[in-house]
Amino acid sequence: MASLNGLYVVMAFMISFNLLINTSLSYDKIKSSQGPSTDINHAPRPLSAYEKYLSDCSQKLKPHCGQQIFFSVFIGNQTVSNDCCLSLVNDMGKSCHVDLTRYAVQLPLFKKNQTQILNRCQKVWTECSYLLSPSSI
Repeated sequence: MASLNGLYVVMAFMISFNLLINTSLSYDKIKSSQGPSTDINHAPRPLSAYEKYLSDCSQKLKPHCGQQIFFSVFIGNQTVSNDCCLSLVNDMGKSCHVDLTRYAVQLPLFKKNQTQILNRCQKVWTECSYLLSPSSI
């Protein structure tokens, strides 16, 4: 259950949920236009290579840090602790952090605040990397 606290686990859940809703809506359109029901069970589609990469990225972050980073980037109402900055910079890395954020802002839930979220994403990275630079110690 602790892994659900991770930012990127939460985003993976939202992505999966979004895919389920879109699949359901498109299935309903096809089903209603075809006439009689055939009750076909559809298995979830496998992750694309990019989605697998994002899933792997999400596993690198310490579980308790995901919540801090999520609220700091997507909501803007939290600061990231030094321990979580360390995990973000050393465990996850900039490309994972930025790629996960860019993917999430394409979701309808975050799309309208895309500019602010991407700015906060960069701000969190800059602050965390500065905290861990030798000149700030």
